[in-house]
Amino acid sequence: MKVPALLYHKIDFPTADVKIRGAFTAPRKFERQVSYLKRKGFEFYTASELIRFYRANGEFPSKAIAITFDDGWKDNYRHAFPVLKKYGAKATIFLVTSCIGRTTDKVTADGEGPREHLAEKDILEMSEGGVEFASHSLSHDLFHQISEEDIKSEVNESKKIIENLTQKECSVFAYPAGFFTDFAKEEIKKAGYEGAFSTCYGDEGQFDVYSLNRVEILRRDGYPFRFGRKIKSIFE
Repeated sequence: MKVPALLYHKIDFPTADVKIRGAFTAPRKFERQVSYLKRKGFEFYTASELIRFYRANGEFPSKAIAITFDDGWKDNYRHAFPVLKKYGAKATIFLVTSCIGRTTDKVTADGEGPREHLAEKDILEMSEGGVEFASHSLSHDLFHQISEEDIKSEVNESKKIIENLTQKECSVFAYPAGFFTDFAKEEIKKAGYEGAFSTCYGDEGQFDVYSLNRVEILRRDGYPFRFGRKIKSIFE
């Protein structure tokens, strides 16, 4: 089963130093994609709303779509947020909490220079504007490469930071780079999260709300026929 959740990263143009450009979606193309979803009659859900609906009903709504962003880049505020407001589209941003308010290369691709992350004031404004903030861990360390104690810290501390900042529940997690372990899933449950997302690597066979897959929207999906094809593939 494919989950009706889209995964974005940067809503911006790649700079000259960027060699791996797939994670960039041009702002104008992002608006065309949100407009397409609106015209086709999709209803926008946050990630937590989507999970809660599934938990209550054993299935997803027939015309639901969740727009999600990983890493918490500043361009999500500059370029994505105005589009979301224009079309009345809900979304969820998964934050790497140690990067809030910083310009860093911690989550960038190899060879890519430092990029700016969302500041606290951006997060608060977006939260008031209907954007959900959830955890993408404390430091973006890959869960299959770190100790169990470090996993506990990544899961619990990031949740506390987001809840203290937004004064709202942080109930969804996204695994750094999509990698997860059975131990990580159990710790996320214990911490009180209602579900967790991987990337396109989430299991489509044995459905598990703690290893949900997403459909990644890449730079090449800026072509309307490619984007439309990806959306249709979710519901086939």
